[in-house]
Amino acid sequence: MWDTDSYRLWHDRLGHPGRDMMIRILKNSHGHPFFRVKNKMGEKSATLKGVGPRIAQMQPLHSEVPKALPPSHYASLTISKAHHSFCKACSLAKTGSRPSYAKDTKQNIPFLQRIQGDICGPIHPECGPFKYFMVLVDASTRWSHVVLLSTRNTAFAKLLAQIIRLRAHHPDHPIKSIRLDNAGEFTSKAFDDYCMSIGIDVEHPVPHVHTQNGLAEATIKRLQMVARALVMRTNLPISAWGYAILHAALLIRFRPTASQPFSAYQLVTGYEPDISHLRIFGCAVYVPIAPPQRTKMGPQRRLSIYVGYESPTIIRYLEPLTGDLFTARFADCHFDETVFPSLGGDRKKDFPRE
Repeated sequence: MWDTDSYRLWHDRLGHPGRDMMIRILKNSHGHPFFRVKNKMGEKSATLKGVGPRIAQMQPLHSEVPKALPPSHYASLTISKAHHSFCKACSLAKTGSRPSYAKDTKQNIPFLQRIQGDICGPIHPECGPFKYFMVLVDASTRWSHVVLLSTRNTAFAKLLAQIIRLRAHHPDHPIKSIRLDNAGEFTSKAFDDYCMSIGIDVEHPVPHVHTQNGLAEATIKRLQMVARALVMRTNLPISAWGYAILHAALLIRFRPTASQPFSAYQLVTGYEPDISHLRIFGCAVYVPIAPPQRTKMGPQRRLSIYVGYESPTIIRYLEPLTGDLFTARFADCHFDETVFPSLGGDRKKDFPRE
């Protein structure tokens, strides 16, 4: 049943999307209670209608992501202005103008044929050792990969690692070209020689003409907009932006784009995403205490802060007193999405993993 409280809960879980985007996300996913399913969920076919076999046969980038149930045909839904009530985090995090999303004039670009990349930063305050983040985005599906950087000099190694990873996961979809900005870490002869040896054309935009790398820059703006809202909703310090950026990148994969009626997750995997594992960023989570630290009559769980997930079955959380990062099994955790703990203590090691 649709009510204001349910809307606000999923609005927070999904990264504070607008009303129209909220409807599009929910209609292209399952694991939420809002739509009545018209077809049987036990059907075997899971290929998206309107998506060619080129996409439907592709394997997910993360092998832990479970295969979702078939896409459902849902009853129509409208969200009234009463449901879309005032959100303080949205007001603080978003400006009136929308990001300028670049639209490709070419149609039917094969998956991974063209990739764009860019670096954002330096960002203050620092998130532990990290001052930057790098984005790589596929021009066909809008599937993006985000990595945190301590310095711009580490971008070269991270970029090579991601190229090798994509080639290993998708051998039938070779990377033909990659467009990067004119920063020194992307214009080295060593990088150009490596890309040339494996058949990748390296392109650089004309200096100061940002529209030529517009897709990567628009993705960065989108990540920042979502991440700001995530942090504003919590009691975490601004220096937790690294966690928010990584979580925003995962949430954006569930959002349909202006150029496609489906989300990047659907286009890459061929399956409708299951979003039942999503929880509000920064909320309280009670995680099991390790057996050596437990007592017979003492607490079996401790309060922690949820800061995203590594897979639908593994969450990431912060220890409130120290800011240390840990992982736990989703099924073993209890969430309280009405409470948002803050980091305490003098030592705040609030920096995420790369």
